[in-house]
Amino acid sequence: MEKNLASILTFLILTQLFSVILAYNFLIFKVEVPSYEPFGNLSLSQASLNALTLLVPVMIFTLIFILILKIFGISAFRIFAILISALLIFLLNPLFIFILFSNFLPQAYSVIIAYALTFLLIAFVIYSSLKPKIWLSNIASFFACSELGCLFAFMFSPPTLYLIPLFFLIYDIFAVFFGPLKLLVEELKKVRVRRTKRKKGMGLGIFIANIGGFSIGSGDLVFYSLFASSSFLLGGLNGLISMMLALNGGILLNLLLVLKYKKAIPGLPIPLALGLIVLLILGR
Repeated sequence: MEKNLASILTFLILTQLFSVILAYNFLIFKVEVPSYEPFGNLSLSQASLNALTLLVPVMIFTLIFILILKIFGISAFRIFAILISALLIFLLNPLFIFILFSNFLPQAYSVIIAYALTFLLIAFVIYSSLKPKIWLSNIASFFACSELGCLFAFMFSPPTLYLIPLFFLIYDIFAVFFGPLKLLVEELKKVRVRRTKRKKGMGLGIFIANIGGFSIGSGDLVFYSLFASSSFLLGGLNGLISMMLALNGGILLNLLLVLKYKKAIPGLPIPLALGLIVLLILGR
């Protein structure tokens, strides 16, 4: 059990730190990222509307996943997950890796490495869907989710930065216990029961990472990375250390609850609640 906890915590912490490294490189190269504030960002009501414009599409997207699984079956569901995963990797990875390697390599080499790694990650996603090699899709999740977290850290600023995690925290509780995520988990459990025992997991692209016997959704990874990068941007190294302690302390508590109750527990509420306290202090 301790080994499993260590495995998942190591993976999560590395994902967060990689997101911070990417954010640091964005600062060095002065990469301009447009702010996400379609309704403005001067009041809590405007920030709330900004959060809703992200939450509602996520809810719809989850329902689409469930409908595809129920109507067309697991094969179509996996193909859809793989296509979306490949698209996200292709859109995100080249820029982030190019900037990362541009620190010490000529631009031409950086471009080659960026696209070579991008197509390698896409190959990992595809291969892990065909063979029981879930660790390959975990690598793809590592890159894609840390990159998204870094990107969002630059796009969101207070008070939108506070309300988006708060809205998703509340939604996560509803979705896991009563809503679409509960339905999705139940449908996937039915599929797993019908699968042969030789399969070690189910490749769903970057949407689920399976480490140490735990399954963690891409949304959780993105928010953990967002909090790490945002704390670094707001408070430097001291802010990052404070966030890492609070956030990963909450994650550890969450994992212990999963082990105790042997059931799916929302991955966002406890870590994000503790992380939000740190963000509010740093943003004062």
